[in-house]
Amino acid sequence: MKNRKIITGLGMMAVMMAVATGCSKNVATTTQSSEATTTIPESTMSEEEKKLSDYKTYGMQKDPIPGIVELVKNYQYSKVNADARRMYNVFGRSDEDGLADLQTKLNDEAKVYESFDDTVTYVTKGYEPNSYVVFISSNVKFHDIDTKAPMLTWAYVMENPKDAFYMVENDKMTEDEKKYVDEVSKSEDIIALDAQMRKDLAAAVTSDIQLGTLYSIWVKNASTNETAAAAETSAAETSSAESSEEESTVESISETTKNEANISIAETKSGN
Repeated sequence: MKNRKIITGLGMMAVMMAVATGCSKNVATTTQSSEATTTIPESTMSEEEKKLSDYKTYGMQKDPIPGIVELVKNYQYSKVNADARRMYNVFGRSDEDGLADLQTKLNDEAKVYESFDDTVTYVTKGYEPNSYVVFISSNVKFHDIDTKAPMLTWAYVMENPKDAFYMVENDKMTEDEKKYVDEVSKSEDIIALDAQMRKDLAAAVTSDIQLGTLYSIWVKNASTNETAAAAETSAAETSSAESSEEESTVESISETTKNEANISIAETKSGN
């Protein structure tokens, strides 16, 4: 199974993706021709749909869709309990390819992650119909460390069929989808949420030497791995690499090690 970076994202460390509160805009599609015009009048939308369709006006919506809340819970459960099959289900997969390798990675992660608490999803419509951009904030409890660490990640979610949700793996997202997520992540509420999460994380790391040590190790490993990767990156790939770096977040610190688990909850830039 290919390594995947997880913006979240759902990575966890101090630099997790910039999660914010914003809502994506799902513009009513109008197709005009000499023969007919197809339009979806805004007046036919419920208040909930309007808010989910226009994050610039209404901001990200807090826990608006029970199915997405449950999806995130399953993702987090899979990490804490090393459940590879459930993790595959989270990404809409029913195959066995790479499942054994993922199980091994999750076994290692389960030794680190004890729980995800106070999780909140901030949701807006995605780039295409039946898709959503989801930012996830949580407080992460690590084994043998008392202080919880704020984590911010994001995921791109599809609904197919109705009321059946799954996360799209990063390497399967289109360029338009990635650009749209980037646009949402730059909204004012997302930036504000990210800033607050980073502030809370800094306080947590400073107050607990064990947590601070853990993060220091992750940051060092991330820096080392990024340097090695950069040395192997060709000039043609430079632009793509820079874009990827901007998407990393607090979670991405640990993602350097955990990415290999093929968990693609993305992280937004959180000022690592």
